[in-house]
Order: sequence, then C-alpha cells, then structure tokens
Amino acid sequence: MPFNISRSAQFYDKEIFKFPPDGKFVDHGVLDATNVAQNSDPNQRTVVPAGTILAFSVTNPTQLIKYAGVGKIQGILGRPTDILAQVTAADEPVPVYWKNCVFASVAIVDFTLYASALVNDLKSSDFR
Repeated sequence: MPFNISRSAQFYDKEIFKFPPDGKFVDHGVLDATNVAQNSDPNQRTVVPAGTILAFSVTNPTQLIKYAGVGKIQGILGRPTDILAQVTAADEPVPVYWKNCVFASVAIVDFTLYASALVNDLKSSDFR
C-alpha cells in the first residue's frame, strides 16, 4: 500500500435465512464491478451487502448486478462482498441463493420495495 494511505471497512456478516438452507440450491455468479457504485469516501472500501437482490446486467448478460426493478430476479447474495468498484478486472465471484430457501425478509436489501417481484420470481422460496 502506498505511503500515507489507509483503507478500512466495517461490515457485518448478517444472517439472511430464517431457517438454514440445505445447500443444494446455492449457485455461483459473478458481480459486475463496473455497475457497482463506489463508496463516496475514497478511503473506505466498497461493500455489496449480503441479502442484495441480484439480476443479470443489461450491458453484460452473464454477470449480476443489484436489482433495480428491471428484468428477472436471479437470486439473493449470500455474503457481503468487498469489491473494487468501476473496474472490469474486479468482477467478483459470489454465492447466490435462489431456490427452496426461507429468507429473513428483514435481512433482504430493499425487500419492501421489491417484495412482489421477489415472490413472483423466486416462487419456490419463502420470505418471512
């Protein structure tokens, strides 16, 4: 790390499940780092929190971005992910849960905003 520069992050690994999943329906995906907004403080790390609703990117349809009400929900991010935002080389592999899970609705990012889309797109999962 360069002289006189420090970075720190504080985030908590929150539990996104109401009941433990069986592990069969965890998928992997890749977060599109170019579509992640960088932290406003350049000395702080950029973290995508666990429980973020994910959809495929329009610009790169094989990678995942935070759901913004457009497209089909592909799943929910399983763990917080520290990412170097706005850099293509920083695309990050992540666990994505999408089927036969009972999610804790309070732990899902923007749950109240996208509740109907979640129930519609993740039919085999439950939100409590």
